[in-house]
Amino acid sequence: MINDRVNGKTAVFGVIGDPIEHTFSPCIQNTFADILGKNIIYTALHVMTGNLGDAIKGAYALGICGLNVTVPHKKEVIKYLCDIDKRAEAIGAVNTLKYTENGYVGCNTDIIGIDYSLKIRNTDIKGKKVLLLGAGGSACAAAVFAASGGAEKITIANRTQSRARELAEHTNKYYKADIEAIGIDEIGKNDSYDIVFNTTTVGFGKMEGMSPIEDEGFFERKKVSLAFDTIYIPWKTKFISDAEKAGVTAVNGFDMLIFQAAAAQEIWFDEKYDMGKIKNIRDELEKYYRNTLTDRI
Repeated sequence: MINDRVNGKTAVFGVIGDPIEHTFSPCIQNTFADILGKNIIYTALHVMTGNLGDAIKGAYALGICGLNVTVPHKKEVIKYLCDIDKRAEAIGAVNTLKYTENGYVGCNTDIIGIDYSLKIRNTDIKGKKVLLLGAGGSACAAAVFAASGGAEKITIANRTQSRARELAEHTNKYYKADIEAIGIDEIGKNDSYDIVFNTTTVGFGKMEGMSPIEDEGFFERKKVSLAFDTIYIPWKTKFISDAEKAGVTAVNGFDMLIFQAAAAQEIWFDEKYDMGKIKNIRDELEKYYRNTLTDRI
């Protein structure tokens, strides 16, 4: 059978990381490309830490038009780029590289992924009281998203309170917002929260079946309207289940994964995609993922 899908005009894109074999990104990006009519091919590229600089230089020399970046390279890659955008600078990490005549420019699409995940549920961060659980990389993206989007108040709760304070201070360097840092055992002190983000790993791996919020009545008592878990394996964490039992709109990390991938293509092609079409693609990818790939990390 003749396969003429790839030709001399096909643009090459990829994702770099270590490890990388588990990634779902090639399926997502090639699906988007096929449906949206892009003549590209997207593949996974295993890049070990010591080879990162050479890999970026080589990719640019080969004319690879764009890259996604995953662990452990999101911070280290910055030193090999010609520039980064404001969001990536505020988050302190890059997950998308765009080819330019001066080198690769680094961007971070995590915020866009969160934003789109809320927008398709008719939810806006502006004017909302936000509880952010955790103080790691995903928490930084969520904090910048909430602060830049005009949240009324942001409460960052972490087991190590000093890390929550560091994240609050870092975020306020870029976006002035009402941010408080507390220990995770203090989350009950505020009367209510509109949106709760879980950016911890509680609920994943060896902690499956656990939640960073041990009080199952928390969501109802605090009048939470939306709960967002960055975890999507398992599909439904205890955090998500507890929120749903309270009648709260619950979102796992799969939407963020899909929508940040769409955002990467928007950056690469300088286009804005129709959200309705992207949502339809997302729905098809969810069916495929849940039916065949639920063993992936």
